[in-house]
Amino acid sequence: MFTRRKLLGTSLALASAPLIASAVPAAAQSANLKIAIDNSPNNMDPLKHTIASEYIYANLVFNGLTRMREDLVLEPDLAESWSFSGDLKQWTFKLRSGVKFHNGRVFEAADVVTVFQRVLDPANASPARSNFDMIEKIEAPDATTAVFTLKYPYGGFADILSDRQVKITPRDALGGFATKPVGTGPFTFVSYTPGDRMVLAKNPTYFEAGLPKVAGVELRIIPEMAVRLAALDAGDVDIVWDVPLDQVKTLQGKPNIRAESVPTPSWDAAVMNNAIPPFNDKRVRRAFHLAVDKRDVAEIALFGQGEPTHSPIPPSHPFYAKDIPIPKADPAAAKKLLAEAGHPNGIKIQLIVPVGRPIRERAGVAMQQLAKAGGFDIEIKRVPFSSFEAEVLGKAPFWVDGFFGRPTIDTSTYPFLHTGTSFNNILWKYSNPEVDKALSTARQTGDVAEQKKQYLAMQKAMSEDPPGFFCYSVNFACAYRQSVKGVKTHPSRWFDLRNATLG
Repeated sequence: MFTRRKLLGTSLALASAPLIASAVPAAAQSANLKIAIDNSPNNMDPLKHTIASEYIYANLVFNGLTRMREDLVLEPDLAESWSFSGDLKQWTFKLRSGVKFHNGRVFEAADVVTVFQRVLDPANASPARSNFDMIEKIEAPDATTAVFTLKYPYGGFADILSDRQVKITPRDALGGFATKPVGTGPFTFVSYTPGDRMVLAKNPTYFEAGLPKVAGVELRIIPEMAVRLAALDAGDVDIVWDVPLDQVKTLQGKPNIRAESVPTPSWDAAVMNNAIPPFNDKRVRRAFHLAVDKRDVAEIALFGQGEPTHSPIPPSHPFYAKDIPIPKADPAAAKKLLAEAGHPNGIKIQLIVPVGRPIRERAGVAMQQLAKAGGFDIEIKRVPFSSFEAEVLGKAPFWVDGFFGRPTIDTSTYPFLHTGTSFNNILWKYSNPEVDKALSTARQTGDVAEQKKQYLAMQKAMSEDPPGFFCYSVNFACAYRQSVKGVKTHPSRWFDLRNATLG
């Protein structure tokens, strides 16, 4: 699911020719594409984005240096090409010239420098900061060149520049972002009413000739899925984002609807806080793996729209450890391990599930029922998802959570599993020297064979000492009116609408 390239020689240069729009009917050009989403963006600054509605907005209004296509192949965006030194520690990006921000100012390399300085500044608390800790220095020798010097070799550097929080913003207009965000993207910001809608308009000076093809985009905020689907059926909206997986087959049977479900590296897990009892004992964590069959959890929670996994690496990826079996439920073995850990009568514990996240709610209930025979007496506690950060993350012993897939295997694993990293610290607080070594070695090589060796070693170590219970990698689904053309469902859960049309 993640794009990887074997790095040969000392440079990699990718260039994209301007995309010329084909003839589009006038009605399709003049209409706004209406997308139903479930919640309001909280922040207009990509640096601080953490939720899906923000990612959708950012991908329409801003550009990164690189971008990831729907097939997860990397391609140039604001960078026309790039090269790197033989030791993978210096990366030079040649930027598009003449690109304008929505306020009319020309995009320059100095804007790139400012973006990454902001990401790396601890005072800004960017959720992406740990993904870019390899950066030692950023320079702009001229207006169309950005040079990154890294602290250590990092073969996937161009890939991570497509990530969500490193969209390019103008260094001199950040103060007005709360009411008037400015990017270089295919659509410009018009208005935003939290709880109702965000309106975007076609960028008339977009750097790819003839794009975008629709007049604008409206992000309609409709919390109730039943209302979103009814609006789609009636033609009041054109796209419904994140369709429930139990609805995919039903929607695929409707003549006026196109529903797509695609594999992704997004995952859900039962998070076990390794810093406090009872999950500070790896025997208890291993016992849970023997008490609950992940295949059953995936079937109940996903309706067949996903696969069990060992880690954030999905089964569709070549680095997935296919030779490590998903354990079958063995209640007797689970109880034996619990007894060895000092719990001869089993464990009674509370599992927190997020209200409003139906997949995770189903997963939680499934684990509650399945774990009982293995000695886990689980009480379900439902907490609003909006309260998770304040009440649950890093504090509770046991809860259900999940994360969207990242653009590379490194960014999907290192911040979540290496000792002391950002997401690890708010989840399981896991520390395993073998996992740390594998993750550090993998990110410092451009040799794909060596990367695979290290990630296989990581998964083996995790099978013996699991941080928590990775349930599955989950498919992502969207539904479209048949009149919508030129849009594919993106595994990263945002939309590329440059070529979208309305018939």
